[in-house]
Amino acid sequence: MQEFSVRLQHLGHREAFALGTNNATVAATKAKEIAVFLDANGWVETRNRYKPRPVAKTKVCTVGEFLADVATHTLIKPITLRRYAVKLRKIVSDVAGLEKGMKKKDRRMKFDYVNGGHTAWLEKIHSQPLDILTPETIAEWHNSYVAKAGSDPVSRKSAERSAASNLRCCKALFSENILKVLSVPLPSNPFAGLKIKDPGPRRYQSSINAEHLLACAERELKKTQPQAFLGLVLCLWGGLRRKEADTLLWKQVNLAEGQIRIQRTEFFEPKTEESQRLVDIPPAAVKILRSYVRNSGSPFVMDGAEANPAATYDYYRCDGTWHILIEWLKGKGVTDPKAVHSLRKESGSLIASAHGIEAARQHLGHNHINTTSSYYVDKRKRIEVNIGDG
Repeated sequence: MQEFSVRLQHLGHREAFALGTNNATVAATKAKEIAVFLDANGWVETRNRYKPRPVAKTKVCTVGEFLADVATHTLIKPITLRRYAVKLRKIVSDVAGLEKGMKKKDRRMKFDYVNGGHTAWLEKIHSQPLDILTPETIAEWHNSYVAKAGSDPVSRKSAERSAASNLRCCKALFSENILKVLSVPLPSNPFAGLKIKDPGPRRYQSSINAEHLLACAERELKKTQPQAFLGLVLCLWGGLRRKEADTLLWKQVNLAEGQIRIQRTEFFEPKTEESQRLVDIPPAAVKILRSYVRNSGSPFVMDGAEANPAATYDYYRCDGTWHILIEWLKGKGVTDPKAVHSLRKESGSLIASAHGIEAARQHLGHNHINTTSSYYVDKRKRIEVNIGDG
């Protein structure tokens, strides 16, 4: 129903005023109030009071301008910024409803890196004003994202973890230390005060029999896929991350002492300072590495392409080798989606069982022991109540 308005005349001038209601009684009262005020105060004050000029909306930057300014004015590692940006774009896209009504074929165009589909999709997201994100739209996004998982407890927990990861990364982008150095016009921080519910760690549950796996690798990989076998040795015996093994140099390997030193090099940036560590390896692993160094003409332990430390994505010199190893591990029953990383987890779990959780933390190069105990260590020893002979 249309709202009422009134036209008033005073000192030879007539003007209309919106009454902001479709209730006749309320409208009549408001019209009388305006008329009385007009007679007493004149047109200027009446317009200022009953026709306030709309406050011009403060211009804010777009999502694209924000990300570009963060890249220019902060010292965030390019690969970290890229990961944060992916999470931010996901939330903005969902909040703006950019995929609503799109056919499945059209949605796949955002993955078209050849014909411009991906670029067009980024431009669509980057053109959104940053103030599309508010505490309310973020909360609504979180609830909607988790609700899509349905009632299956496993799917729902996975969705909770994914949503929390997205929000943590975006909140990091809007930290005070970042916002204070930016030059673009910013809205109010939509993540200020946001409390992200901890969905709990995804605990490591071993699907690996390390002794059996190594025996199979000796038979099936050592001669036919020697580089894949080497990758398995480094990640399972050494507990190395894939990137650490991928860029490991022979000068970091001390075969006489049976140690590998993980450190910053011209080709590798450690995940954290604590990731720089000295890893002890057993004589059997040393023997294997000796057989490789004799035939190596490269400074790198693993054969592969040129290193690319400036890459803003997860670039691996030995990408083909890792894919071979992943497929082989799947064939051996390793069910973890990150099959190579499960070797590192298994390594940490074996160290914890034999030497304790602190030794496992040092072996894996974690900042905090909570990370080791929450995510990486599986229970190895039976813990049971024995009462009598039952």
